[in-house]
Amino acid sequence: MPGRGRPLCTEPAAGPGAVRPVLFVFLVVGVLATLAPAPAARGQQSDGSARSSPIIEFPNLGPVPGGTESALGTGPGELQAGMEPPNVGILGGRRRNARTPRQGKTGRSGLTAAAGRATGMTLPEPLPQPVTPPSTGARGTAPVGPLDLSLADEEGPADGLTLDAAIERMMAANLDIQALRHELPQADADIVTAGLRTNPLIYLDGQFIPYGSFTDATPGGPTQYDVNITYPVDVSHKRQSRTVVARMARTALEAQFQDVVRRQIGNVGNAFITLQGARLAMLSAEAAVKRHRAQLAEARRTGRPDAPQTADLVEHEAFLVEQATLALIDTTEAFEDAQESLAVLLNEPPETTGLLQPRGSLRHDIRPPSVEELTSVALKCRPDIRSMRAGVSRANAEVALQRANRFDDIYLFYDPITIQDNRPIHAPNSRSWAVGVTFALPIYNRNQGNIARAISNVQQTRQELSSMERRVTSEVRLAEREYQTSKRALEQIEKTMLPQLQSSLRRRAEQFAKGDISLEDYQSHVEESTEVAQSHRDALIRHRRSMVDLNTAVGLRVLP
Repeated sequence: MPGRGRPLCTEPAAGPGAVRPVLFVFLVVGVLATLAPAPAARGQQSDGSARSSPIIEFPNLGPVPGGTESALGTGPGELQAGMEPPNVGILGGRRRNARTPRQGKTGRSGLTAAAGRATGMTLPEPLPQPVTPPSTGARGTAPVGPLDLSLADEEGPADGLTLDAAIERMMAANLDIQALRHELPQADADIVTAGLRTNPLIYLDGQFIPYGSFTDATPGGPTQYDVNITYPVDVSHKRQSRTVVARMARTALEAQFQDVVRRQIGNVGNAFITLQGARLAMLSAEAAVKRHRAQLAEARRTGRPDAPQTADLVEHEAFLVEQATLALIDTTEAFEDAQESLAVLLNEPPETTGLLQPRGSLRHDIRPPSVEELTSVALKCRPDIRSMRAGVSRANAEVALQRANRFDDIYLFYDPITIQDNRPIHAPNSRSWAVGVTFALPIYNRNQGNIARAISNVQQTRQELSSMERRVTSEVRLAEREYQTSKRALEQIEKTMLPQLQSSLRRRAEQFAKGDISLEDYQSHVEESTEVAQSHRDALIRHRRSMVDLNTAVGLRVLP
């Protein structure tokens, strides 16, 4: 151990001008080492899944913008170390919902709660519903007629945006799709690179060049000048194998891109249906505000100003107007949020986002094929399945490439002319040629490790394909189950609950007008009918959303 005050190195001491640059270099290296984040182990990285949380969190800025790495992640069948699957998360904005309390004691209808617990495709958060307080007219008049269900069949303005037009606009203008599309010409460039041949070598040299001149005391020579050409010969066809791997990678990448488009179309469909539901909720809130204002004006007109009952009724109606107005504000905000979410997917300019209006019916009576047929179609048409199958072919091509890499190129040597300078001996110059070959002896390195890794990669990719096929089958079954469940729920509401509720509401209105029931009883019945009407719209939107989810799960548009 060096003594105190002695230098650690044993080199001769240098002057201050030589020590300062060395100290400066060490200082810069130390600062950079301090600022650079330490790499986290793969097993400790957190990707939002059920994996264990890392002990120490390190900053992760994601892929470097403009880097050469594929934005779609590691391709299937690619011979590359890694334990984590590619993370393709795009796309579009997130919609935030305005929170509006439900009317009634339960706060939420049973059907909507069932929709949240339903198995199958994960449903988004429910749309905010307008609060429709109970209507109270003057005693002796029927304050509320039968339920108005025509709003659920409102298709939107005639010049509105249809779902088909939204999908076409997304395909043409979505920035994420446009950015990922550049992966395809980059893959084409990789094919060109893989097919390039190794350049030949040319070598010029001079030999036996004396320091001065050759003499009898120091004989040598004659001086010789050579032109050598070395041409590599790929005897194991490595170039062809590289080209096959690159083509298989391009095929898998194209299928991956198509899978991104498939999921993006599903995002557009869900955002469009969300916009439709938000618009219906806003229209319902507007109708509620108009109805309560009309009832407030009617109460002021027909009631006696000096009667306490009239004052209480007017005060109550004024409170209902304010409550309905607050609900209208919330539903309007939710509608504007839904417009923003769809506008991001369509790359709509911010100044025209507020003009997006949905056009289309929520009802479609086309019956899908059986779940067995849907599963068969999905296994044939899903781009992610086709990408994984292309990955298996690529993995097999990787095995052929690694086996071809066992043998290095053979280098053919050709010397077309060798000139010997005989002028010092007063003789004419002589000319000759030479030929030779150089090759490596495959004794120690025959690429055994990479071949074994490539063979293991084939088995791994095949198992990943089987796992994906099982997941796709389950996804189709869940989507079809959600479709059938939402259809049965909608039919139950429309065929059983709504007719009974309309008849009961009409009867209760007549009883209240005659004074047979109290205001509290009538209000309780109106609360129930309002919740069922809102649940009917929820069920209709849920069933329409299940159609889009089923199309996304199958990978083909089997439903409108």
